[in-house]
Amino acid sequence: QTSNAFPPGSSRAVPQTLDFPSAMNLFGKAKKAPKPKISERINELKEAQEMLDKQETHLEKKMKDATKAALKKSRAKNKRGAIFELKRKKMFEKRLNQVYGQRENVERLINAMEVVSFNKETIETMKRGKVALEATIKEVDVDEVNDLMDDINENVAMADEVAEAMGQTIGNTDVDEEELEAELEALQNEEMEAKMLEVPELPVDEKEETKQESKEQESEEEIFSALSDAPAVPSTSTLPKTSNESKELDAVTASLGI
Repeated sequence: QTSNAFPPGSSRAVPQTLDFPSAMNLFGKAKKAPKPKISERINELKEAQEMLDKQETHLEKKMKDATKAALKKSRAKNKRGAIFELKRKKMFEKRLNQVYGQRENVERLINAMEVVSFNKETIETMKRGKVALEATIKEVDVDEVNDLMDDINENVAMADEVAEAMGQTIGNTDVDEEELEAELEALQNEEMEAKMLEVPELPVDEKEETKQESKEQESEEEIFSALSDAPAVPSTSTLPKTSNESKELDAVTASLGI
């Protein structure tokens, strides 16, 4: 407690004790308030949106109830009561329209803040990427890169030379091409002469037909020779012919085409 330097009943005011932090705020620098996080403000707006949605549902129910009550009182011939319920309905309808407007504004604000938040995160990511790119470029020396590329090109050229050397023919390759062409032409002529001397072989069907024709020709020659060597036959008018002989003779004459 502070001691009172003035006697009791003095007209002078008693000095009040000062709070030290308050004094520092008066004479020193005030503490800066922390910057609000946009994500927290978005969550707060979404909570307000949910509250408006609930209020909207409640007012719509109130309007329906007032309409039902007005109809009920009208049927009961209670005109004043029906008019009162319709007034209540108009009141709820007015409040509902206000809620519609508030909810629309909140939704627009949420959408704008979400776009800003997304853009901010994108910008921060791009800044971090720029810093990382600059740090990486500082670690790379352009002269070292040029030397590296020169070494790579030199090694690739050497590899190509080695591949060409490995692809060369081993041994003596001094061969007279004219002599080889003459030898090839001689082989082709021999092959053509061999083909011309070959007798074409008949197919199986033609061979069978040829054999059949030769057999028929031999049979006809045997029949003619048998008839020429046979003794003279008496006239058919004087010698009776049996039926068997007549049939055989007809068959022979038919085969000979007589």
